[in-house]
Amino acid sequence: MKVSAAVYVVHNTEESSVRSLTFQLSRLLSTSTSVIPVRQSVFVQNISALQPEDMIVAIGNNSFREACSVASKGAIVGIFIGKEEYLNIQPQCSIPSSAVFSGAPLEKRLSLLQAVWFDPKPLIVLHSNNLLIDQQGMQEQASVYGFTFRFLQTEVDQLSVLKAVNYIMEDSTMMFSLVDSQLYENGIAQDILKLLFHKQKLMIGPSLGFVKAGSLFAIYSDTETKLDALAARINGWQAEGTLLDAVYPDQLRVSFNPYLIKSHGIVLPSAAYLKDQYGLCSESACN
Repeated sequence: MKVSAAVYVVHNTEESSVRSLTFQLSRLLSTSTSVIPVRQSVFVQNISALQPEDMIVAIGNNSFREACSVASKGAIVGIFIGKEEYLNIQPQCSIPSSAVFSGAPLEKRLSLLQAVWFDPKPLIVLHSNNLLIDQQGMQEQASVYGFTFRFLQTEVDQLSVLKAVNYIMEDSTMMFSLVDSQLYENGIAQDILKLLFHKQKLMIGPSLGFVKAGSLFAIYSDTETKLDALAARINGWQAEGTLLDAVYPDQLRVSFNPYLIKSHGIVLPSAAYLKDQYGLCSESACN
């Protein structure tokens, strides 16, 4: 290993937000590590400069896919990416790969839903072809908590998505969303939530933003927690040349939509119970 290993933060987002993220990450790494933000297109053009000991941090689904398709040296970790997005892309990677997942483990989401939701109708999973979904495995997990899933893949243009929502929600009242950047980009998440609201249906969202836009609740990790898990993977790669497995961060938060909780007469667990029973930090009681 060379003394000054490089971490390339590959992105296709706003420069200011990436600079802030890069600064936070660099504080968690050794002083000999150079953390270099680079746009996705520039990274592809300069891929020959990559060294075997370097690390690629790919921000988001698109950057992870692009970096995986071209990189032949080093290792890659995706961040701000869903588990099913990662599993769909990971086989394309010719170098060691890992991820820090957004959202939360399925069993944790289902166990909390079981405590507050008693409608036996199927939970609806609408998704793009950008995800690799183990439908059988999900059904088996759902059955443990008294639920079933119905799955529908859709094209991602607005008309197709809203038609799919109208169709599949006919015999259900709850959509169970996965992290799916291709499906929910360009304002479509807001369009879905507006439609569900008018139809008196609900959604379990994958992030805090969904709760603010109108989903019932979401379990998620904040940026600081994600970066801690990311730093552990970078440090392990630089110290030992091994890459830790892809994971959800172990410190998770939950946020509820107060309007929907009240309008549907849902009784929430206390903050202490959420922490003790589910290991979740409620928004009102996070340190």
